[in-house]
Amino acid sequence: MLPVVLSAIFVQLPDVTVTQLAASALQAGLGAGPGAVQLVLAGYTLTYECLLIPAARPGDRHGCRRLLVAGTVVFTAGSVPGAFAPTPRR
Repeated sequence: MLPVVLSAIFVQLPDVTVTQLAASALQAGLGAGPGAVQLVLAGYTLTYECLLIPAARPGDRHGCRRLLVAGTVVFTAGSVPGAFAPTPRR
């Protein structure tokens, strides 16, 4: 069980770290202001943290493995469009 939990943490922590390190490049490349970059970073981290505890209930009900796989798929599906964003706006 520990390797599964650590693999999920491995996906999230480097993603936040890389995004924080790339903030200045994101700001320059997308033409975003410092507030927009901070909002993206804070929004991502806050969403992750706020959903972490409530996700335990569905994990108990439907199985932790299913929820981990579903969460990884949703995370990946949400990250792919963000990687190809031409601007910080829609």
